[in-house]
Amino acid sequence: MGRDIQRSILNYAETVNVLRRCIPMLCILATSVWPQEARVTIPRFEDFSTTEKFESKPAPPKLVRPEDRMFRTRIRQGASKGPNFAGHYTIVEWGCGSGCLSIAVVDAKDGGIYPSPFRILWWGRPLIKYEGKFTAYEDGFQPLSYRVDSSLFIVRGCPEDSNCASYFYELTRSQLKLIRTIVAVPFTTP
Repeated sequence: MGRDIQRSILNYAETVNVLRRCIPMLCILATSVWPQEARVTIPRFEDFSTTEKFESKPAPPKLVRPEDRMFRTRIRQGASKGPNFAGHYTIVEWGCGSGCLSIAVVDAKDGGIYPSPFRILWWGRPLIKYEGKFTAYEDGFQPLSYRVDSSLFIVRGCPEDSNCASYFYELTRSQLKLIRTIVAVPFTTP
């Protein structure tokens, strides 16, 4: 039994010596392949510019789907104001409670209503930071950002009350195509 204990102690000592030599090398290897914090490129309106201008009277919206008919008054009122997105489209917004909104995308040329990337967008969570700089209820925070001279559409919030992030869409052929997602992170005070 005494020899077994001696062998165990020797094996333990050899293991410790091997680890002492290997740990510094493992640390060097781990830090050399560890993903470094990359600069996140945020899509800009200027990179998605559109020169189209619609200057006629907007076509009345075609209320075909049941969800369009449910919000017909808001959609008609918003669409009548004319384009505010990507040359000839109108983003119509309406609230669905505190820190919540819904939208419709209406083509001013023909009145077509195109699918939104979400039914409801919850954005009122105060302890979430978007793109590393925006928090809800802070001056300058916008849950939706879009311009008439750009096909870039930015959504900041939690679609269907989940997956909180900043979503960047490009309007192509009357469809909003997701081009980038930046996950929201918990906001911590310094």
